[in-house]
Amino acid sequence: MAAERSNRNPRRRTGVELSLAESVCLALIDAEPRHGWAIVKELEPGRELGEIWTLTRALTYRAIDQLETKGLIARGEPESGAGRSRVMLRSTAAGRRWTAAWITEPVTHVRDLRTEFLLKATLLRRSGGDVLAYLDAQEATLGAVLERLGNERGESSLVDTWRRESARAAQRFFHRMRADLSTRSGRSARAPTGTLLPMRLSARNQLTATLDAVHDGEVLSTVKAVLPDGQRITATITKEAARDLDLTAGDDILVIIRSTEVMIAK
Repeated sequence: MAAERSNRNPRRRTGVELSLAESVCLALIDAEPRHGWAIVKELEPGRELGEIWTLTRALTYRAIDQLETKGLIARGEPESGAGRSRVMLRSTAAGRRWTAAWITEPVTHVRDLRTEFLLKATLLRRSGGDVLAYLDAQEATLGAVLERLGNERGESSLVDTWRRESARAAQRFFHRMRADLSTRSGRSARAPTGTLLPMRLSARNQLTATLDAVHDGEVLSTVKAVLPDGQRITATITKEAARDLDLTAGDDILVIIRSTEVMIAK
């Protein structure tokens, strides 16, 4: 993602403005005092954070200079025989307060999920913070917007279609992220306030599968799925049900088989 675009959207808090570049650099310094060159390396393509968002060397050092000017970091004495990149950087008390507030603050636009949300979730995990709690807060902030966008019907412009599909993808991502985090932490998956918890079903014949294709008819939809061993299974459900489930090829689904019917759960 282009760093310059995000840098034109400063975050305001307590009278101090920080760009995304400054906020990320500050969070890295707050997590562990380090040299400027170490921050440059963290934000290179191919690194954990660089996979999400990259920052050039020049922009990284510019962000560091701005953080010092704003009193959020302090430089140590240059190490013997070393240049600028060997000066240890530490966050000040004001910098620590900023990071603590920023890193758990949900983003307010769907477009920021791809960059700022992923950066915060990654930084929070690395610092030992409660990523599930942050996910709860993020879903509470954008849940209504994603639900509205994802349920839009009818003809629309390309932009509207992009927003709708982005919202649906975000909902699927949140669901998978919550399941992954719950599994790693050993805690049962929990839904944010206002959402329904997954239900347990009495049907015992439940098969995990990968959705292969959905073919819509006038009233019914044919759902084709592939089981882990490669076998294929087909179910017929109502077209309305297929739409409500927002079935998309590649989705992980649960095939629930009763004596005379096949149901689909996602």
